[in-house]
Amino acid sequence: MDIIGLSILKGIIGFFVHPLTYITLIGAFILGLSRVKRDRRDFHTRVHDALDDVAFAIVPGIIAGAAFMVANLFLGITLPLSSTIALSIAAFLLLVTGQIRFLSPAFTFILPVVAALFYTPIDFGSERINSFQDGIGSASMIAIVLLVGILVIMEGILISRNAVRQTSPRLVESKRGKLVGGHEVQRLWLIPLFLFLPIGNVEAFSWWPLLNFGEQTYSFLLIPFPIGFQKLIHHALPVPELKRNGRQVLLLGISAVALGLISYVMSSHLLAVITIGIVVVMRATILLLHRGKNRAAYFNERNEGLVILGILPESPADQMNLQVGEVISKVNGIPLGKGTDFYTALQRNAAHCKLEVLDFNGEVRFEQKALYHNEHHELGLLFVKEHRLHNIEEAQ
Repeated sequence: MDIIGLSILKGIIGFFVHPLTYITLIGAFILGLSRVKRDRRDFHTRVHDALDDVAFAIVPGIIAGAAFMVANLFLGITLPLSSTIALSIAAFLLLVTGQIRFLSPAFTFILPVVAALFYTPIDFGSERINSFQDGIGSASMIAIVLLVGILVIMEGILISRNAVRQTSPRLVESKRGKLVGGHEVQRLWLIPLFLFLPIGNVEAFSWWPLLNFGEQTYSFLLIPFPIGFQKLIHHALPVPELKRNGRQVLLLGISAVALGLISYVMSSHLLAVITIGIVVVMRATILLLHRGKNRAAYFNERNEGLVILGILPESPADQMNLQVGEVISKVNGIPLGKGTDFYTALQRNAAHCKLEVLDFNGEVRFEQKALYHNEHHELGLLFVKEHRLHNIEEAQ
């Protein structure tokens, strides 16, 4: 047990000294800063704090990593150190180039797979550097496809459960040059990925690990594994669209794990390689299907009513029963639409706000709230208005 504990401790230390851990957190913070800058450009106010992106990177990532660690402690999915290095290089390149939409496990594992199949070790004139290439051709395709499938499942859950939180309202120019609204998600999740290395002092038991990839002694490794997601939604409500996206990714991951288990039972590395190829193609297909470029904008100006594009946190509007995507048809009895200013209508009654709202089913309801001194200038609703993209009035 002392050997196992020491091996786990070394793996944990490896996570905190790995540069990718800090690069991912810095990347999340940069995403938060860019989002705040865009909010101020579009709405002259900050919608969410930049540090929220860092919190979203850490907390869900730790939960997902802990769940995977418990599972892999029994499964025993094994990768050589050289493959984990290739995996980190792929993730690093996608991070520094800003291509977070491709930081899916389906894509980041392409480099380790290609290296395992085709890479020939090079003599760099240093035994230490050469040792980083050891075993790269011996990586099990079955282990990789199972690992990819499980991580894609985690990706789908993170999209449908976490990406739906705090989507960011945006103003974009349509192909016709009109100003329309949308919601964007840019998210990084930092997963502490617990893996077995096929070297070390931890010996296998007769019943452990459950999956056998040919090794008999192990050491443990905890590496930072970033998963990224980026999506601009202007043709639909953000939450249902993201949940649909997440379900599709989740189903892809479940299918990959099922085919991976079949590969394991059949000892078919060819089937595993084919499965990895299918996962890459299908994940790219999901990415393309959800672009929605040629579909009509949901958040646009209408002849009657104003579509709620965003609600500022902790604002008076946030305390009312209002939802993004609902339509406000009247304010204090004044009909809204093109040419009608929301806040001019709101100031008709400085002490009280009464809104007529059309919900997602087209049914009318009324929302009202007492307003305090000067609060009628800061209700906290964001709309699409007919102003220049870079000179939009503050919708509060």
